[in-house]
Amino acid sequence: MIKPLTSLRFIFALMVFAAHCYVIDPHFSHFLYKEGFVGVSFFFVLSGFIIAYNYQRKFESKSISRREFWIARFARVYPLHIATLMLYPLVGGALLAMNWDTVLKLVSQLFLVHPFIPQTDYFFAFNSPSWSLGCEQLFYFLFPFLALWLNDTRKLFWILIATGLIVACGMYFTPEEQIRAYWYVNPLTRLPDFLVGMLLFKLYDKSTGNWSVNRATWFEIGAVALFIAFYYCGSAGVLPKVYRYSVYYWLPVSLLLYVFAMNKGMISRFLSNKYLVIGGDISYAMYLIHLFIIELYKSTGWNYPWQIVIPILLLITICCSLLSYRYFEKPVNKYIRMHLK
Repeated sequence: MIKPLTSLRFIFALMVFAAHCYVIDPHFSHFLYKEGFVGVSFFFVLSGFIIAYNYQRKFESKSISRREFWIARFARVYPLHIATLMLYPLVGGALLAMNWDTVLKLVSQLFLVHPFIPQTDYFFAFNSPSWSLGCEQLFYFLFPFLALWLNDTRKLFWILIATGLIVACGMYFTPEEQIRAYWYVNPLTRLPDFLVGMLLFKLYDKSTGNWSVNRATWFEIGAVALFIAFYYCGSAGVLPKVYRYSVYYWLPVSLLLYVFAMNKGMISRFLSNKYLVIGGDISYAMYLIHLFIIELYKSTGWNYPWQIVIPILLLITICCSLLSYRYFEKPVNKYIRMHLK
């Protein structure tokens, strides 16, 4: 575990939470909040880095099989996904109006193929954040093959450059009303984010990381400042939103991950705080649970000041995520891996 990166997961999960609070109060419609969708890009790049960090050498040395890897990822992703998928229709009353279209949506989301369907009522059906799990599922399926095929850093770099140019051109020619379906949620077009993370691991793995504390701290400050600058300019609309879904943030997110993966500076020490690390551990649950809690509050029709409501909803989300992580995700993960080994 690289503790600063785990803590960064918590920080970006908070950004995603804030990005969805506009459904409660117009205050969160401000561009600085709504740009929080960058958290998803961060998670995809981080996923590529961490998966390569944990498994690249194992696949190269053949010390792990594809089956073992897929079981491990299934045990991590699917239990909470299925639990929240079951919860949404029950609470939302969708089962009371069951029809063929609802069944198709449930089945597509159950198997995490719904982000491939370019219709909003499919890829955002029920627990809408689960669309990103469909992307992760594709990444995990392909990784054992990519780990061996793209084990050369130079090859991976040039493939990523070519892919980036193709993606940027495709984004330019896509009609405005279709960009979310084809460039935000589609697993195939989000795969380059994952490849960026894999390339980042290659660079990290070749680095000596022989930095002093002072030097590392300045690098960390610089990486944070660069990300904030990109974030502010992006949220102010410097570039069309379609580019900000992925390619625009590749550089600042990559530098952020690379510098903090070194775990050398004073900010890294702060991010290694055990409470922030726990926040990172529960970030997956936060991501899947938070919108459910926000929408549940919205459905009550209550209209309390956001200064009171948002902290309470965040606290409820964190508490539910802690309970989920400790008493559901970890035990079920262990059970599945033990019985499917």
